[in-house]
Amino acid sequence: MGLSLDGFLSLLKPPGMTSHDVVDFVRVLLPRIKVGHGGTLDPSAAGVLPLLLGKATRLSSFLLHSHKVYRAELYLGTTTDTGDSKGNVLAESSAPLPGTGIIEKVLQSFTGEIEQVPPMYSAVKHKGKKLYQYAHQGEEVKRSPRKVTIDYMQMVERIDSRRVLFEVKCSGGTYIRSLCAQIGETLGCGGHMSFLLRKRAGKFDLAETATLEELKYGAPESFLFPLDYLFQDMEHLKLGDNNIKALCQGRTIPWGLALRDEKINLLFKGDGKVIPVYNMENEFVLLAKWEKDKEDRFFLKPDKVFK
Repeated sequence: MGLSLDGFLSLLKPPGMTSHDVVDFVRVLLPRIKVGHGGTLDPSAAGVLPLLLGKATRLSSFLLHSHKVYRAELYLGTTTDTGDSKGNVLAESSAPLPGTGIIEKVLQSFTGEIEQVPPMYSAVKHKGKKLYQYAHQGEEVKRSPRKVTIDYMQMVERIDSRRVLFEVKCSGGTYIRSLCAQIGETLGCGGHMSFLLRKRAGKFDLAETATLEELKYGAPESFLFPLDYLFQDMEHLKLGDNNIKALCQGRTIPWGLALRDEKINLLFKGDGKVIPVYNMENEFVLLAKWEKDKEDRFFLKPDKVFK
């Protein structure tokens, strides 16, 4: 297959496959294309799994730190060593199960910045080795808590006395298994995650995902999101050939030179964020950012060049 694919795929990961299994599946379909994923999803979970193809693999950091939306089921009264229903039972609570009103208040109490200890059954590395590798050997590793942000969390349905379906939007790096365990502990009865669906990862939505079967039997390029898809809602620069050439060669551009090509919004000058840069034909060429020299003069510096 002589395709040159640079961009993103948004795939529907089925339960039972790891994120790396999905990457391997696509690598077989597209043997000469570099492939990476934009954030691990639990093997038992389903949902949105963005993949990065070709030059897009250089943009993984923009996906890993993006906010996610999950639909999860909390099973009350049983605590497991993995935080989900696949693990060994550590405790069965005999305490009365809380009422729906109490559960709703506890869910809302987690909104904002919270701390989580990464679970032992996770891909976080310790001394070059993944935590789940230690866990499989029966070893416990001391982990430091990490700060994550919960944008919102609300109950969708109380299915029965033990099963609570809820939705959460959270920052990248949030462990929903750990969140279920934290909620169960706060409720005083314990709990674990019994179901997980990722509905959104950054800009990629469940409604726009392709199944593995569709990808296998369809034209891969028809499912491809463009290389600048993550930046299309951002302010951008459009520069002329000379400035584009300079940036692509690794040189910087003084503020005044950039102004000759386009009247630039002063509000975002020097804010430290990356800026998508296009040529006069509206082709996405590179990412750049503003920096200051010793005399406090702004200049544009190339960050990632794609053309």
